[in-house]
Amino acid sequence: MAEENKTVKAEEVEAAAPAEDAKKAPAKKAAAKKPAAKKPAEEKAAPKKPAAKKPTEEKPAEEKPAAKTPAEEKPAAVAEKPAKEKPVLPKPAVAYQGTGRRKNAIARVRVFAGTGKIYCNGQYAEDYFGRDALKTFVEAPLRAIDGVGKFDVIALLTGGGLSGQAGALRLGIARALLASDEELRGDLKRAGMLSRDPRMVERKKYGLKKARKRPQFSKR
Repeated sequence: MAEENKTVKAEEVEAAAPAEDAKKAPAKKAAAKKPAAKKPAEEKAAPKKPAAKKPTEEKPAEEKPAAKTPAEEKPAAVAEKPAKEKPVLPKPAVAYQGTGRRKNAIARVRVFAGTGKIYCNGQYAEDYFGRDALKTFVEAPLRAIDGVGKFDVIALLTGGGLSGQAGALRLGIARALLASDEELRGDLKRAGMLSRDPRMVERKKYGLKKARKRPQFSKR
């Protein structure tokens, strides 16, 4: 009996051995396989496409106010002054001429019967000189003979400044009035209208800054 039991166990062991070998074989084969290549960890993520926006209702564009021009931006008080029209010079049939000088200014004057208007280089005297004092200075010969409002004057002024031209015009008017009537000499001469003003700009001297102005004296 003992021998039979040993033979039965030996057979069971032999039968179990090939089964265990069969189990180990696939495991070895699996181990023999090479590991699969790992994918790089830092794979760039595919860019996501932006989601399509839903069509929105387009609002009508608001009309912007038109830009104002510089002329419109100026207030009414600062509006540009209209250009003054030049007066039309009369053409008298009879006129008396006179020439006046003062400093570097020369006035060629024509005097004729009229309403008291004075034209200087195609403009009215008040517009040309721009100062009432100069216009009053120019009318002095007419006031000396009570001729304000009785004569018109047309003058061509050249050289110098406004003050010199006013003095030249005054002398020219006085000489033209004298040419119209020799009896006016007494009134014009007593008023000092027939003599030229001899004052001129004094010349600059060598070593001085102006005619008489000297540079500052320095002792040391």
